[in-house]
Amino acid sequence: MKQIFIASVSFFIIFSCCTPKNAAILQQQKNPSRQLVWSDDFDYPNAQLDAKWISQNGPNTHILCSRWRENAVVENGFLHLNNKKENRGGQEWTSGSIWTKEQFLYGYFECRYKYAAATGTNNSFWMMTTGIMPTAGKKFEIDINEGHYPAEMATNIHNWTDVTTDPVTGKSTHPSFSKAFNLSSTNQVNLGKEFHTYGLEWTKDSLIYSFDGKVMRRAKNDFCHSPVPVYLSEAILTWAGPVTDAIDGTSMVVDWVKVHQKK
Repeated sequence: MKQIFIASVSFFIIFSCCTPKNAAILQQQKNPSRQLVWSDDFDYPNAQLDAKWISQNGPNTHILCSRWRENAVVENGFLHLNNKKENRGGQEWTSGSIWTKEQFLYGYFECRYKYAAATGTNNSFWMMTTGIMPTAGKKFEIDINEGHYPAEMATNIHNWTDVTTDPVTGKSTHPSFSKAFNLSSTNQVNLGKEFHTYGLEWTKDSLIYSFDGKVMRRAKNDFCHSPVPVYLSEAILTWAGPVTDAIDGTSMVVDWVKVHQKK
């Protein structure tokens, strides 16, 4: 077993500091009302990844890389989502994206990982509805962390059902609610060198985001009420920073993923 170190309309706010010193601490492991219902610590051969996870195999229109099972590699107790500069699927880069076969509704979700150490990479732990319209309501996406090297944590809530159209431009948009945090100033972190734990407490009423157990954001839950798989994804994006050859050979590295729910 690996050693674990303790460690509206759209709006987007960058915070220069992480969280107040007196911020609440999530004590999930000590919460007697919840139990561990699903986990993966990647302590198995690479071929066994397919027992719990589904992998993307193909190109993308919205990012600069295609993503393949071959880029999702389990080795020495860690999952590596590997970035490669290679032409495949009509795109110049490849990477990896996987999601759980099991789906979850509410609970506490956490993942310990480190970013690919290059600008232009998008290192994500997230959830999204799949298939036809959910029986419980709207299609949605919850980004527990859509992180960017070297020290940005980004949290997002997307409503993919409702659409607003600008009467002048004719451009359609979906309601999105985002907050990002620059963790370098007060925490002095480099998220491409260090493992950190990203968490979400998801209930029918609220979404509470955390970094290494410290609450970073609280949001009202207005439309996220359907079971969803959990995603681990690496992507290459122009808005994640300069895209250079330094990306080639980097990886998002995952130590473990856990899901806790009420007993």
